[in-house]
Amino acid sequence: MDLDEMLTAPPDVAAWQLSDAELLRLIPELSLRMRQLEALRGRLMHQVDQRCVAEQVGASSPGNWLAGATTVTPGQANRIVKLGRELSKYPEVAAAFDSGECDYDQIRVIIELLSKVPDPDAPARSDGNTAAADETDGDRDADGDGESVFDIVGTDATRTEACARYLLYAARTEDSTVLARRAKALELILNGDKKNPDSENAELNEFHASPGLGGRVHLKGHLDAASGEALLTALSALSKPRPGADNRDGQTGKDQRTPAQRRADALAHIVRSFLDSGQAPTEGGERPHINVFVDADDLAATTDDHHHERGQRGRRRGPAWMPWLGPISLDLAARISCDADITPITMDTDGNPLDVGRTTRLIPRKLRRALNSRDCGCAFPGCGRPAAWTEGHHIQHWSNGGPTNLSNLVLLCRFHHTTIHRGDWTVTISTDDGHPWFTPPTWIDPRRQPVPAHNRRNQLPFAA
Repeated sequence: MDLDEMLTAPPDVAAWQLSDAELLRLIPELSLRMRQLEALRGRLMHQVDQRCVAEQVGASSPGNWLAGATTVTPGQANRIVKLGRELSKYPEVAAAFDSGECDYDQIRVIIELLSKVPDPDAPARSDGNTAAADETDGDRDADGDGESVFDIVGTDATRTEACARYLLYAARTEDSTVLARRAKALELILNGDKKNPDSENAELNEFHASPGLGGRVHLKGHLDAASGEALLTALSALSKPRPGADNRDGQTGKDQRTPAQRRADALAHIVRSFLDSGQAPTEGGERPHINVFVDADDLAATTDDHHHERGQRGRRRGPAWMPWLGPISLDLAARISCDADITPITMDTDGNPLDVGRTTRLIPRKLRRALNSRDCGCAFPGCGRPAAWTEGHHIQHWSNGGPTNLSNLVLLCRFHHTTIHRGDWTVTISTDDGHPWFTPPTWIDPRRQPVPAHNRRNQLPFAA
C-alpha cells in the first residue's frame, strides 16, 4: 500500500493487514512526512504572524489563535510561532526542516545555539583554526578516513553558517538529546571564558515546592550544571530497580515502579536521611524534623480495631495535622508515630495547652542497633532494603499499650511499613525463634501460612 493512499483516509487503514515489510517501509516514510508537515505548519504560522491575520479575527496574538484553533497548549503554540520567526533568519536550517532531514526538537536545538554565536557574520575560518584544521586533516588522511570540519561547513562560511551546517550534519545520526550536548560543547568553544553560560549560572537556580489543594506537594525548578549533576548522581545511586522493592505478595519479583516513581522515592530518602542526620541548622530553636500533632485517643482508635467497642471515643479534636501541609489522615499519623520522638501535651477542653511533658525517643539507639542486627534491613518477605532505609514498626502500637522492645518491633522500609498499616498483612514475633513472621492475606494465600522475614527466607514455614 502506498503512503499517499493511506493518508487520504487514515482511519480506514487496516494496519493489521499490512505485512511486516510494509510496516518497516511505511513507518519511516510516515515519520518523514510528519516532519515535513510540521515544518509546513511553522511556515504557514509565520505568514499568519507576518500578516497579523490572528489579530484581524480578534485573537490577542498568533499563539493565542493557534492554541484556540487546535487545542495545543499556549506554550507550545507560542514556541511554534517563535520558531517560525527564527527560521526566517536561517534559510539553510529552514530548508533542512522543510525537507524532513531534522525533526522539530533538533531544529529548536540548532536555532537556540545560533542565537548565541558571537560575531555571527565573522568568517569561521581564521589563521588559528586553519592550522588546527590542517593538522587534523593530516591525521585523518594518514588513517584514510573521515572529513575535516571545513569539508562539512565550507571554507568561506560565516560563523553562523558554519555552526548551522555542522549541527545539521550531526543531526543526521544524533537525536535531539545528543545534539543538545554537542551544541552545548560548541557554545563553550565559541564563547570560551568571556561569558558565564546560563547553564552554569547558579544565580538563575529556582526551586518551587508548593502544597497543592489535594494535599500533595508539587515540585518545579531548574538548577545549574554543577548542582544538577550532584542531584542526578545522588538520585542515580538510590533509584536503581530493586527486586521486591514494591512487592505486596511477599515474592522477590521485578521492581514494577516506573523510573519517575523510583526517583521520587530516592528524593524522599535523601531528605529523610538529611533530617535524621541531625546536621541541619536549627529552625525555631530545634533541629528540623517532621512534626505531627494528633489526639492520643484518636491515635489509639486508629491503631486498635476494638478501641471503639470498649466505649472510648476518638476524633475529639479532628484529624491529625502537620505544620506545613495541614490535616493528614490518622493512618499516616499512626505510621509516622511508630518510630518517632513523642512529646505529650495536656490540653484543656478549649484546646489550650496546660502542660508539656518530656520528649522521649520511642526506639532508643541501642534498641535500634539490636533491631538492625536481628532483621538486617526491611524484614518484609522479598524486600531486604538496607537497615538505613527502614523504620521501626510497633506491632502493637504504643498508643494501645504496646511495649517498645524486640518482641514488639520489626524493621520495615517505608513502602512495606505502609503495606502493614493497611492491614492486609499481619506480623508477629515468634515465641519459638524470636524473629518476625508475616501472615499474608487470603487473596495471596487462602491458608494464610506464615512466612519468615526476608533475611530468614530459607527457613521452613510453620506447620498449618
